[in-house]
Amino acid sequence: MWDIGCGSGAFATEAARAGAAVIAVDRDPDACARTEAGARHFGAQLQIVHGTAPHVLENLPEPDVVRVGGGGAAVVSAVADRRPQRIVAHAATRDAAELVGRDLTEHGYRVECALLQSVGLDTRAWTETERSVVFLLSGVLPERAP
Repeated sequence: MWDIGCGSGAFATEAARAGAAVIAVDRDPDACARTEAGARHFGAQLQIVHGTAPHVLENLPEPDVVRVGGGGAAVVSAVADRRPQRIVAHAATRDAAELVGRDLTEHGYRVECALLQSVGLDTRAWTETERSVVFLLSGVLPERAP
């Protein structure tokens, strides 16, 4: 599996700990270092690739599953061109989610989307302090005929 925009490396490390062959990709050298440190701490084996998607993906082995944590629709489209069985991505706005969903659909994926929201609360007055919204998209290729 690929974890593009691996950030802290938490997802990549947990997937590797569960037995997945993971390639973590990030353009930020600090993110790559955090991912390496986390994997080492938990004894997880994974490969880390420093570079900017989609260009850095060209020479990677074919994935079965891809998590796109950064790069938007352009990266999702480049990943969909590789035809992994499942792609998971997120978008910060409805327009971005629609663009990613449309692109996945055009590549033949069955798409589901969920709106996730979190609200920070000040417990002294039980008032809202901040609100975060993200669209989580999952694209799955239909089962292939034998």
